[in-house]
Amino acid sequence: MQKTRLLMTLTIVVALLASACSKSKAPGEWAQLDTGTGDAFYSVNFVDENVGWLNGQTDRSFMPYEENENGNANKNAKPKKPDEKTEDPLKANQGFEVLQTTDGGLTWQQIKDQFKHKIRSVWFVDQQLGWALTIDRDILNTTDGGQNWTLQRKAGTVKLKLFGNRKQPEMDQPEQIDRIYFIDARHGWAWGGGRKDQYAEQPGTFLITVDGGQRWDAVAYPFEQNVSDIFFLDKDHAWASLDGSFYKTGDGGLNWSKIQTKLPEDVFRSVFFLDENNGWVVGRTGRIAKTTDGGRTWVKMYRIKDQYKMRDIFFADRDRGWAVGEGGAILYTPDGGESWLDVSSPTPAGFLDVLFISPTSGWAVGLAGAVLKYQPHDRS
Repeated sequence: MQKTRLLMTLTIVVALLASACSKSKAPGEWAQLDTGTGDAFYSVNFVDENVGWLNGQTDRSFMPYEENENGNANKNAKPKKPDEKTEDPLKANQGFEVLQTTDGGLTWQQIKDQFKHKIRSVWFVDQQLGWALTIDRDILNTTDGGQNWTLQRKAGTVKLKLFGNRKQPEMDQPEQIDRIYFIDARHGWAWGGGRKDQYAEQPGTFLITVDGGQRWDAVAYPFEQNVSDIFFLDKDHAWASLDGSFYKTGDGGLNWSKIQTKLPEDVFRSVFFLDENNGWVVGRTGRIAKTTDGGRTWVKMYRIKDQYKMRDIFFADRDRGWAVGEGGAILYTPDGGESWLDVSSPTPAGFLDVLFISPTSGWAVGLAGAVLKYQPHDRS
């Protein structure tokens, strides 16, 4: 009798463990959307369930499949990984493409402006009001959903320092603004640059507006290198993640304080905060960590198998969150990050960004034209 009870107990434990690791336990599935392009999409922005935008780069070198002798993607081949020496898998010298949908992703159209600027990326706060960053780092504004654009700010220049070049120790270079983001109709930020190696030092640029872009103020670049991610909770509070560093601001980006953490430096790839205290970070070696005190202390919670680089993390509410990364990696947590489920992906392409506008409406985008839409099992 005792052996029978022990056997039953072991059977139940094994069943529970298998259930916890099962991909079928996820509350929904990810369906692949067709954009008609194989571009690498690094950012997704939806303002409701129907209207959204994709920011991407036209770069075939980051197709996640090996190519056959005819130059076509071999879908049965092992997915390729981005260059391990490059933290950002997107090259700045490639072409850019911005797509828009008004039907939840069933169809997509390319965003252009009447002045034929080559748009690098866009960010909208509603269906009509948005901003664009051109490849020349100019900032444009639209109030009609992208039909017409006006120039708000012409890109400036910075001094590029050249090491070991006595004849030309420095030279003028356009501001290297890579990202633009607005939290509402008035408060926005644009930033980029800040790289340094043995050959040159490129100053970073950090811009702030509090009037919808009518005026952009440049503040001293607050980071010692190029920032991996900045998450803005509201017009005042934001957190920035770099390799080995973590920063926080409480005054809209005017001043930043560096936070010392005990986490490995490869953790801080992407950051997300639900409120002023509760936040999560993901990193290059598959680590996920959580804070409950605004970033002062962190608890290591998870490490994905195969040590795939994780690229982004997003929480729809206090419990339900998603993390995405290389090799088609999609993770889901139903309990605030205490446990994570490995979710099936319809593509092995690496993911770079994930966004949810509600617990049941989300998108993930990445390399080789990968655009996924979340579909919950229970639609009631």
